[in-house]
Amino acid sequence: MTIYRYVRTGLSRNLEEVPASPAIAAAAAANGLVGIEAFRSIPFESLPADVIAQLRRDGTRGELRDLDGAHEVFEQNVPAEARGSVEGVRAVTNDQTIDWMHRDPHAAGGSNAAANGVYGPEGLNQQIGDQPMSAAEVQQAQAHTRGVAEQATPGVTGDLGEVASDTLELGALGGVMGGGIAVAHRWAQAKGYRDSGRYDLAAAAEQQMLDDAAKGAVNGVVRGGAVAVTQAVLGANPLTAGIGLVAPDAIALLSQQDQLSEEEYKQKAAAVVGKGALATALVCAGPVGWVGLAGLSLASAYSKASSHAGGSATAAAGA
Repeated sequence: MTIYRYVRTGLSRNLEEVPASPAIAAAAAANGLVGIEAFRSIPFESLPADVIAQLRRDGTRGELRDLDGAHEVFEQNVPAEARGSVEGVRAVTNDQTIDWMHRDPHAAGGSNAAANGVYGPEGLNQQIGDQPMSAAEVQQAQAHTRGVAEQATPGVTGDLGEVASDTLELGALGGVMGGGIAVAHRWAQAKGYRDSGRYDLAAAAEQQMLDDAAKGAVNGVVRGGAVAVTQAVLGANPLTAGIGLVAPDAIALLSQQDQLSEEEYKQKAAAVVGKGALATALVCAGPVGWVGLAGLSLASAYSKASSHAGGSATAAAGA
């Protein structure tokens, strides 16, 4: 598999091939074969004092669990989808509409140990009362709590099947955008040549549109996929979107490290960081930012083509 990035060569912009990472395909294959889950979890020791206090208190009747017991509740009862962030854990433990429910009721001797508990909706807890929970009721409680956790921490956690699905969706969107922008960029270049009277250069540029569309689509798919994977691991926010968009550039730079001087490497690294900052700003700006960047890119392509054509015409007249 190959990914592409734009590089400048004189007055023109070309597409350069760089190796693509097989990590996305490998992750999807691993999940399909063995059902591996890709969750990140914050350490119990890193939880705020109020959350730990709630874990000690949930489901009890005034008495407090010790820290080991609270740790077990965190590991066994708080859904993995929530354990990726403090906000996710707090959304489960500190939500007044969610109860720590006894599988075997307290009235019948059920303990407050994590193995006998499950977080679920308050209404279900009241409906069950002092009866043992059925398997279906346990599943209902767990499903409700997972939904709350996913709403509180979108993009932070999920199994690799979900990550792969998000990757395909964002990759497809990136492919459409990448192919469209590449073609529009080449069209603007051809327009600049034609308006300057260089119909030969315009025709040559137009002949490259189909190739540009394919390469731009591949580039967009890879970058869209990188955004999906980055946000699944690090959380969904503008910063991780920026990191994902420039991840292919960072991988390419690392692969070239031994071939570059220290100064060249520093310059290229600074360029990658700058591109990531720009991408983050665009995500924050929303559609307006992307439209603005696309317009600036097209205007730049048109202007450079006009200048190039004008310079070529002057040189030919002088000769």
